[in-house]
Amino acid sequence: MSFNGSEKEFLMTLFLGRKRIIEKELGLELESVQFEKHYEGLKIDMYAISSLGVEVFVENLLLKSNKTHQNKILKIIEMIESGIIVYIASAFHSKHLKELQDVVKKSGKPITLYFAELNPDIFAPLQRLNHMHKLKVYENLNLLNIENPIRLLRKESIVQPFVAKRLEQQQQETLSDLEAMRKKENEFLLNSLRSRIKYFLPFHREKAHLQKLRIISFGAGRSDCNYYVSLSDRRNIAFVELRFSDNNRKIYDSIKEKENVIQERFDGAVRFKDNCISVTIKPSESIEKTVEKLVDIFEKMIIAFSNYTYYFYQDKKEMWQYHEQGI
Repeated sequence: MSFNGSEKEFLMTLFLGRKRIIEKELGLELESVQFEKHYEGLKIDMYAISSLGVEVFVENLLLKSNKTHQNKILKIIEMIESGIIVYIASAFHSKHLKELQDVVKKSGKPITLYFAELNPDIFAPLQRLNHMHKLKVYENLNLLNIENPIRLLRKESIVQPFVAKRLEQQQQETLSDLEAMRKKENEFLLNSLRSRIKYFLPFHREKAHLQKLRIISFGAGRSDCNYYVSLSDRRNIAFVELRFSDNNRKIYDSIKEKENVIQERFDGAVRFKDNCISVTIKPSESIEKTVEKLVDIFEKMIIAFSNYTYYFYQDKKEMWQYHEQGI
C-alpha cells in the first residue's frame, strides 16, 4: 500500500530525526525532538531544542522548493524572535533562496537559516519503504541510511550567533492543576506507546491540546477507522477502542466473525458493539500501572487487526503474508 506524498515526507523526517542525521550534518545536539508539532497555528515537520536552549524548526520537502513551503518558512521567520530553521528539499529555486536570505537579514533577528539538499540516491530506498507492510516500515528505516543522505548548502545558509542559554518557554500556558496533571499523564502515555510500539507510525506524531483531552485518537489505517485510548473517561473507565464508521462496517463484521480467536488472545475481555471493538479496565491508583495495561492492550490490538485496517480489500490482501501474527 503506497503512502501519499505527505506520508513519505513524514517517513523521511522521522528517519532524519530518529537517526540523528540532522545533528551530524549540522553539528547540533538536539533534545525533545517532536514530529508534526502544533506551533502557533502551524504544523512543524520536526521541532526540537538545541543543547544550548535554542528552538529548532525543520521543514522537509521531497520536491524542489515551492510556494507553499516558501510561505511556511516565511511564516516561521515572522513569528519567532530567534532560533534555527532547517529547510530541506530535493533542490531549491534561486529566487526562493534569495527571498528567504533577504527576509532573515532584514528582520534583524538572531535566526540561523540552514538550507540542505536531499541526496537523490535516497529516493530508491524510500520507494522500497513505500511498498512495505505498514508495521514493517519503522524497523527498516535504516534503508535510508545511505552515505550523506543530506548535504548542507553552506554558501547559501545564514549562520548567526545566538545567546547560549536555556530556552525560556515562549509558549508557556496557563493551566489549572487538573489540566497540568492531565497533560503530564497524557504525555507519559504517549511516550510509553512510542517507546514500546515504535513500529506503529501514528504514535510518532505529536498531539495538540493534551491538557484538554480525556480521549486521544490515532488513525488506524484508513478513513473513518480510528483507535481511541483513555486513561480515565467521564465514567472513570480506562480503555482502548477501535471504531469503524458505517462505511467500514464490512471490515468490522469480518473481524467479528473471528470473535472466538480474538477472545482467546484477550482473555475474553473484548467487547463488540456498534461498530466498535473495545477493551476496558479500571484505572489503577498508579498511573504507571494503568499505562502499562493500556499499552499491552493497544499492542495486542495493533498486532491482531492491522491487516484488516490497512489491507482488507482483495487488491491489498497479498500484504497479509508479511504480518502473520494478525488474526
